[in-house]
Amino acid sequence: MSTAPHWAAKNERGTPFFLKVTAWIVYRLPATLVKIVVYAVVTYFYATSAAERRHLRHYHRRIRQTFPQANLPERHAVFRHFLAFGESIGDRFAVWQKKIRFCDVQYHDPDNLAVQSEYTGQEGQRGQIFITSHLGNTEICRAFSARHPGFVMNVLVHSRHAEAFNRALKEAGADDIRLIQVTELDAALMLELNARLDAGQWLAIAADRIPVRGEKTVTVDFLGAPALLPQGPWLLAGLLRAPINILFAPKHNGRYRISIRRFCDEVTWTRNNRSTVIAGLAQRYADELAAECAQNPLQWFNFYDFWNDHAA
Repeated sequence: MSTAPHWAAKNERGTPFFLKVTAWIVYRLPATLVKIVVYAVVTYFYATSAAERRHLRHYHRRIRQTFPQANLPERHAVFRHFLAFGESIGDRFAVWQKKIRFCDVQYHDPDNLAVQSEYTGQEGQRGQIFITSHLGNTEICRAFSARHPGFVMNVLVHSRHAEAFNRALKEAGADDIRLIQVTELDAALMLELNARLDAGQWLAIAADRIPVRGEKTVTVDFLGAPALLPQGPWLLAGLLRAPINILFAPKHNGRYRISIRRFCDEVTWTRNNRSTVIAGLAQRYADELAAECAQNPLQWFNFYDFWNDHAA
């Protein structure tokens, strides 16, 4: 069976110059003019992104079939999805330029994880793990770290896929959240991450894209069809013996809402049941992500062939 091109094989479409201009526009122009510029830029990318438009239509079809009650527009849904992504790019710069602050963000924290973060690093309290996704805008978590000066977040990323964007964020002031390049979970990386947890630092890793090398994946049912998710986040949590929390940061009526809650106190397995345990965790997460997509269908920003539809 043929397979879709890996998401990491797609080059960045944002040039360093374009990203610098974006940062300048967000910083200098009033919000109304920023929206006009974003609309114009998004229109260009929408018109020149035939494959991405097709992939979004497939995703929207699955949302409608799985969640008929989802708040998905009947008209121009794909363009509005592009527009939501364009706005999120501007908001990422706005966060690091301190134009979006803690007071601008709503929090949903039923398990009091914010309180726990205040004590990590004290009296031997270890850090924990956040499982994130490409839904909403996780850069908004800077507001969370700004509220808790002792809180340190390390974000595991495939940064070589978006080097220009990461450089632009750094130039905009993105220095509070540490980015750690990850290609595979080797022994050296595991030792480093374990040391950071022991020091009370927290880790964040996205669980909705397969690894760059395409290995160590697990098949789940996502929005009514088989899809591949990475094993890495669950392997990582089990090897590090750290609690897992899930984090979503969608935008509601112009305001971001950080939702954080406990997912699993500890991942444990044996040699005989490891695959079963990881498959169960991945499916649980797929169900959580699907529910979030149903509530915020235009804010899941995966523009590639997630279900390998082209092979059908």
